[in-house]
Amino acid sequence: MSKSALLSEKLEKLNVDDGIKLIEKAQDEAICVDVIEDSMCIMHDDGSVTIIEILGGGVTRSEVISSANILKVLHHYRPFKGVLKNNLQ
Repeated sequence: MSKSALLSEKLEKLNVDDGIKLIEKAQDEAICVDVIEDSMCIMHDDGSVTIIEILGGGVTRSEVISSANILKVLHHYRPFKGVLKNNLQ
């Protein structure tokens, strides 16, 4: 299971305070973190991505993009501007 899927699964089971702590830990371990409007995108070292949205009232929604599909996404949309460029140098 990808790191993104594991994070999403854990977030579903936690309350708001514990969920925030888990997100902060994931940010520290991430390759890259980008916030776009109301969404936080976390790229994990296995290439998977978690997109987290705060919906209000303590409700969060997370989406998972597998490492197999991330290149398809990055072809059309580049939230992690420096990641690919930095790794190519």
